[in-house]
Amino acid sequence: MDSRPAPFRSPIFVLPLLLLACTLLDPSRLLPGLTPVAPPEPSLPTTAPAAPGAEISHANTIFLAESEPESLDPARTTGSADEIVGDLFSGLVRLSPDLQIVPDVAESWDISPDGTVYTFHLRPGVVFHSGRELTAADVKFSWERALAPETGSFTAATYLGDILGVAQVLDGSTKDLTGVEVLDNLTLRVTLDGPKAYFLAKLAYPTSWIVDRETVDDIETNPIGTGPFRLLRRTPGEEIVLVRNPRYHLGPVALEYVVYKIYAGYPIRLYEGDEIDFVYIPEDLLERAADPADTLHGNVYTVTELCTWFVGLDTSRPPFDDADVRRAFALAVDKQGYSDIAYEGRLPLAAGVYPPGLPGYRSETRGLPFDPQAAVQALARSSYGGPDALPEILLTTSGAGTDLDPTTAFLIQSWQEVLGVTVRVEQLESFGFSEEIYAGRHGQLVPWGWCADYPDPENFADVLFHTGSRQNIGPYSNPTIDAMLEAARRDLDPESRLDRYHEIEQALVDDAAAIFLAHSPASYILVKPRIVGYRASPIGVAQHMNLSIAPP
Repeated sequence: MDSRPAPFRSPIFVLPLLLLACTLLDPSRLLPGLTPVAPPEPSLPTTAPAAPGAEISHANTIFLAESEPESLDPARTTGSADEIVGDLFSGLVRLSPDLQIVPDVAESWDISPDGTVYTFHLRPGVVFHSGRELTAADVKFSWERALAPETGSFTAATYLGDILGVAQVLDGSTKDLTGVEVLDNLTLRVTLDGPKAYFLAKLAYPTSWIVDRETVDDIETNPIGTGPFRLLRRTPGEEIVLVRNPRYHLGPVALEYVVYKIYAGYPIRLYEGDEIDFVYIPEDLLERAADPADTLHGNVYTVTELCTWFVGLDTSRPPFDDADVRRAFALAVDKQGYSDIAYEGRLPLAAGVYPPGLPGYRSETRGLPFDPQAAVQALARSSYGGPDALPEILLTTSGAGTDLDPTTAFLIQSWQEVLGVTVRVEQLESFGFSEEIYAGRHGQLVPWGWCADYPDPENFADVLFHTGSRQNIGPYSNPTIDAMLEAARRDLDPESRLDRYHEIEQALVDDAAAIFLAHSPASYILVKPRIVGYRASPIGVAQHMNLSIAPP
């Protein structure tokens, strides 16, 4: 899930995170001048150095700024495919930078006429970093492990949930995923609970990637996968160094090393000092980036990520179990004012949940406007009759200390000024923040965001708002909308299903399922001129295996 509570998150270019879920948005990335502050260092194991190889240098290595990963386990990660796990592990398929589904460990597949049975044919000779050959049984093991309650995956139910038998593995009643059959060492048959046009795209997310059953108990210190790189050493709070996998199944990898610098400082300063090779820059630095004599010189890639910021409303607790209260809070927010504070007025305002560029996005969606009078009337019409009878309202965000990020402060001030409602704030540590939110340990209001993991409206409407979805932080529940979502899942006609998702989006807006605020503006990714092969993508995809270093 690019469940990420982190907007503008293309994890190979890290700015400081306030949130981080699969595809979730980070308000600090809206403010280019902010200086990153590392959260308290987590207690993580140090991995001893592996056997030395060629010397690490700019001639054979890319250097990246990163925050400390919460996990190196693809079943437990909540980031995207362009993070560290994308270097270490592989799945049956992957997304290309232009968002096409391409073969990975599976070299081909067949789909039954009714769209419910997928037969995958694996590449012969794929080996784990340990040297053991991968088989279809490893795929089944990896999926069963991801779904097992003891693994604690926040994403498995979402990204593997269309397979027959998933519910029984999730609840612990069996360890056997009956919808997955190993036909032979290189053939896997997967049966779904219905036709799903987006199923293959879901398999490009890390949850389904293949782990080594022989070493998986030590995955955080010894992550053995089939990816283009393997772990060389890890020093928590300092760096993670990966080395090329010489037996990578998709062909030779040009880079010798990938070095992730953990909390190393302000990314733009690191880039200027030639310490990292990629960085996001604000628009006012584009002129410097174009000057070959400037320390900030590089190749600029413009990309608009498929992200939406919103305020999650806990509809299971008062007062947001009342739709009129939800509407009142939504109508009280001036989205243009939010954009002015967050990004100098350049954020595309959100009418609904789908970002521009996502299939299913339509400009005719009618959002809830900024209307203070209507907001007051909606609150008066609610079962509470006005602000005085409301229970205490708590907003949960990421951070520490007494300072709030400007966007959160703007929202709180808006509700106070328009509705006369005082909202209390609690701040949780950045490290592990998304796990706390997904576990339900939060207030009634959560500033949140979502970036697409695959280009389909199901990844927003269904994942975020269907009853019982792990990423439905509300937890919002509407039987009518559930039925609409379930019908859209099974619709294989492209035009018809997009019409369905438009109707669903409008229904979510009308019911004030969340307060939809804004979408991603254009982002500028600066890359050192010596880096060859990078392609900007609106969704984070693994591509370090395709990069190389130009000769001096």
